[in-house]
Amino acid sequence: MPNDAHPHVKMDRPASLAGWPFAQQPALRLIYDTAPVGLAFLSPDCRYLHINQRLTEICGISVEEHLGRTVRECVPGLADSVEAIVASIMTTGAPVTGVEVTGQRPDQGEDRTWLTYWHPLRGPDGNILGVNVAAEEITEQKRAEAALRTSERQFHTLADSIPQLVWMANADGRIFWANSQWYDYTGVPMGDGGVQDWLTVVAPSSRADAGHRWAESLRLGTPLEMELSLLGRDGQCRPFLTRVIPLRDTTSTVYRWIGTHIDISEQKRREEQVRLIVSELSHRTKNLLAVVVAIAKQTAQYAIDVKQYRACFVERLQALEHCHDLLVKDNWHGATLQDLVTVQMSPFDELNSDRIDVAGPSVVLKPHAVQYLGLALHELATNASKHGALSVPDGKVVIRWAVDDHDNRIRFSWRETGGPIVVQPERKGFGRLVIEEIVARALNGSGSLEFPASGVSWTFEFPQRE
Repeated sequence: MPNDAHPHVKMDRPASLAGWPFAQQPALRLIYDTAPVGLAFLSPDCRYLHINQRLTEICGISVEEHLGRTVRECVPGLADSVEAIVASIMTTGAPVTGVEVTGQRPDQGEDRTWLTYWHPLRGPDGNILGVNVAAEEITEQKRAEAALRTSERQFHTLADSIPQLVWMANADGRIFWANSQWYDYTGVPMGDGGVQDWLTVVAPSSRADAGHRWAESLRLGTPLEMELSLLGRDGQCRPFLTRVIPLRDTTSTVYRWIGTHIDISEQKRREEQVRLIVSELSHRTKNLLAVVVAIAKQTAQYAIDVKQYRACFVERLQALEHCHDLLVKDNWHGATLQDLVTVQMSPFDELNSDRIDVAGPSVVLKPHAVQYLGLALHELATNASKHGALSVPDGKVVIRWAVDDHDNRIRFSWRETGGPIVVQPERKGFGRLVIEEIVARALNGSGSLEFPASGVSWTFEFPQRE
């Protein structure tokens, strides 16, 4: 240490330091003054006998202004702590290390932190001559640590607010934290005081495969993605999309893992529902095409010419379209018999003129029944408008139905009155084929189509559940 006091400082140096001036050891002094950490030498009464430029950043006072002055004069905010440390060393002779010192420079408004090390310097007789101080500024490190803690708190808050199961693990895969959803679903505590392996809640049937792939991810540092069933606290297994990704530091070394489990039960149910709908749609489409093909063939068989064929075929397709519209309106669950009668009779504009009398209880028909009974109604209404009761002003159609609770069968009747005198037809056309055979066979029902002089009459019964 230099033995020449600063010009304005009046103090006595310990005699034992007289032969140890930095001035006689320029290499040592160069190291001292250019060291990346703060260095100082304090007398037993806490005066600066030497200090390097780096340490003066604590208070912003120059090296020269430190020499010979006390810590309390230079950095009063740290004086109590420094004096206590020096007193401890002077009493015990033991160094004090790893002490964090925080303070502010007068010309700055933010806190700065140093990690300090205090070691006694002894003379030839073993007495403590003073204290060597080394201080490493860790302000940025402390800020980074505080930012990390804030970030982790924010992450934990976010993770607790989302529906996914989330956990965090060390580089070796041991879980040290899990969000609240994990415990809510599994009932298994994770991290400190709980299990540290997420595989414990994987369904036994896939645990071995999941364990093998997880071990590979840990070994290679690669992400893991699998669909796995996880066991809930209720004893039920549900499907989850499991993703585990590694977090890497600046050297690309994995230091942490984040795992998420997304419940895909509803997605699986929707996928199954879509498969069923597609299958059902395919089935219904085939049935509908079969009906269309039958209509086309039978219409062609009974048509006199192309013009008649086209008109009849289009009308029958429109009748099918009306049935289809009814079914789509209720997502193909069925349609009421009242709605079916209304939609099939509406093209004849007679419902509001009291010429079509409709009555019956509320009955919901299956899609199959809607299509075929709709065709029968179309054929009856078309015939009535061209040749029967609806072809004259005073004609009337009475439509009734009832449900027999004993055998759960629907009994339906169509009766025409006030129309032209009916003559038994000589030939069996397509409309009659639909009413007497196709509909009866499709709906597993039975009926009777009669042609009394007073008007066409059709009675038909079929099971409601078919």
